[in-house]
Amino acid sequence: MTPRRALLGAALATPGLARAQWAPARPIRLVVPFAPGGILDQLGRMLAEPMGRRLGQPVIVENRAGAGGNVGTALVARARGDAHLMLVGSTGPLAVSPITEPQLGYDPLVDLSPITLLNATPLVLVVRAASPHRDLAGLVAALKAEGREVMYPTPGVGSPQLLAQEAFRQAAGFPGQPVHYQGSAPAVLAVIAGEFAFTIENLVLVRPQIEAGLLRALAVTSAERAPMLPALPTMAEQGFPGFTAGGWYGLLSPAGVAEEVVMALHRAATAALAEPDVTRRISDMGGPPIGNSPTEFRAHIRAETERWRGVMAGGR
Repeated sequence: MTPRRALLGAALATPGLARAQWAPARPIRLVVPFAPGGILDQLGRMLAEPMGRRLGQPVIVENRAGAGGNVGTALVARARGDAHLMLVGSTGPLAVSPITEPQLGYDPLVDLSPITLLNATPLVLVVRAASPHRDLAGLVAALKAEGREVMYPTPGVGSPQLLAQEAFRQAAGFPGQPVHYQGSAPAVLAVIAGEFAFTIENLVLVRPQIEAGLLRALAVTSAERAPMLPALPTMAEQGFPGFTAGGWYGLLSPAGVAEEVVMALHRAATAALAEPDVTRRISDMGGPPIGNSPTEFRAHIRAETERWRGVMAGGR
């Protein structure tokens, strides 16, 4: 069943969707732990109106950026039992920071209540257009022949891009070190300028540079080919079986919120995801909406944390 059909089926199978047993008594704050304009911000603003319509109270987006998403995430994690507060969470603060930040101050699996996984976006491995490497095998052979550590750019510590590149480095078997930038844009510009041999970045972000002839895409990190670039083979198709990586984004509330509140928010969120305009706009980000159960989302966070813990340990 496609994600779109699954969402519609869940919405239609839930009687009284617009009349959940629990109803908010005041507007709900939806914390986006990053600055306006990014994927999380866009997701939050897409969901705010249709969720508010179903819940009978406005959902107000509140950007609380800082520390790679940890500041806003911690704000919600500390608000135990607050049924009028939600978070748009992502890979870094939920599955990477608990590994890399010993003084984080929150545990996502203890201090937050997962509501639903919203969507996941693939990454692509790119080289500059003038690169001699036209496939992944050629790039890997060149990197292994360097005879020294290969530097690769990332948008920051804890980012899915860093994890994907470290997993690629380990799987390909070449020595390397990340160079951290303040965001994706300068990292991509550094590759275009020829300062690095490659990077792995968000598909939506680098698609304009690929289409403009500034970058060449060699592989996509999703399990299947990306609809945006259907001719681009996956990492698995090019000698890296089972290789997957990417960003994922979900909706959470503070821990201690009653189950009926979580389920009311879940029904409102999955129904919003099933609206045709929301489905289309999220799909345009590189992956269709998901809308799984709170239990499934919790299991996803746990599995991703353990997966990346292994990658980080392997790089030591």
